[in-house]
Amino acid sequence: MRRLETLPGPTVSPVSLREHASPLRVANFRYFFVGEVVNTAGSSMSGIALAFAVLRIDDSATALGPVVAASTVPMVAFMLIGGALADRLPRALVLRGCNLGPGASSRAIVATLVLTDLAEIWHLVGLSFITGTVFAVSYPAFHGMVPILLPPEERKSGFLLIDQSDALLRIGGPVLSGIPVATVGAGWALAIDAATYVVAAAFLGLVRLPFGERPERRTSVIGDFVVGWAFARQLGWVIPASCCALVFNALISGSIYVLGPVIADDTIGSRGWGLAVSGRAVGLFVGTPVLVKITIRRPMWVIMIGFAVMSTPMLLLGTRVNTAALAVAFFIAGAAVSAPGLAWNLTVQEKVPEQMLSRIMAIDGFFSFVAMPIGQVLVGPFSAQFGIRAVELGSVALCVPVMVVALSVPAIRDLRLVGPQPGSPGQDSTDVEEPERAGDVT
Repeated sequence: MRRLETLPGPTVSPVSLREHASPLRVANFRYFFVGEVVNTAGSSMSGIALAFAVLRIDDSATALGPVVAASTVPMVAFMLIGGALADRLPRALVLRGCNLGPGASSRAIVATLVLTDLAEIWHLVGLSFITGTVFAVSYPAFHGMVPILLPPEERKSGFLLIDQSDALLRIGGPVLSGIPVATVGAGWALAIDAATYVVAAAFLGLVRLPFGERPERRTSVIGDFVVGWAFARQLGWVIPASCCALVFNALISGSIYVLGPVIADDTIGSRGWGLAVSGRAVGLFVGTPVLVKITIRRPMWVIMIGFAVMSTPMLLLGTRVNTAALAVAFFIAGAAVSAPGLAWNLTVQEKVPEQMLSRIMAIDGFFSFVAMPIGQVLVGPFSAQFGIRAVELGSVALCVPVMVVALSVPAIRDLRLVGPQPGSPGQDSTDVEEPERAGDVT
């Protein structure tokens, strides 16, 4: 779930840079983090490389669309089962298997086919489907790792460290990928991506934690999923919050990232749009250090208000488009973007038992990922019927009642965090020992 932060009455405690970096003092987390950085770096490069590989075969959007969709469909279709699988098996083993098996092999095959000029569109569609399936399994496993790698007082800094590095790589990766694509070709860029899967698996192989027993697991993965879904309903806040995230994500993905470039093309141009959107990255890196110092006690307020603030660019796109003003709006949205995810992660790690972590994260991931194609598909017909600017303003107007309705639900409105967070009085991160808890990582 990608959400934001704004807390009524946050309590602020001083947090030093040393404390912020302290999660990396835990060896298991350090290996996990480096593996994630390497993996994300490769994935952030592969999108452009794959697109150019497709266009080299068939220079048309008709050819590119099925390749992109082929990875999206299994992400949604298999996410919930992936969560049950990640809770059933050692999560680090699941991640290593995804990297070394279908992850590395599918990318290596794509690279080989492209380099030898044997690639056809149906090859890339099939291999993209494999990549999407790998993501559906690895996503919930990944999001169940931090709570078993770090002690409670270090988890907030750990989540933020991952978010910030991920954002930096997602911004810089496409830029860096242009170098090998332009010089040695898309095939070699895809080969680099395949190599990152292997390197990431090697670092994950260094993670050592005891395997948590699963005496409650059912005889099948489907049975485990059913138990996880029942537990999510029992909690009372997981499914309603995820449904709200679906609406917010659908509105944002359609109104900003589909209609935004269309509006910009008629007003500030592609250069102005690029400058404005870059404000989001600046806001992200300014906002993340602030989050380290804020103790979140009412996470659902952070999530819902945060999502509403993230709609700020839609307000500008629906009224008077100006590069400077739009950049400020994206800056505000960027400063907010880490808070919903952080609030959600902190809530799940405190309120959900370790053996259910991946299933709960998979439910959230399912609603979040299914929202994006919904918003992207529906925004076109709506804009044709009512006008682009009206859809932008209508999307902003919808964000407010969704937030109000969500916060009227007692299970969401009254949810509070009580556990330690970075910056808590008395926290001492000078000497961080390896956590000895019954995790499920081998």
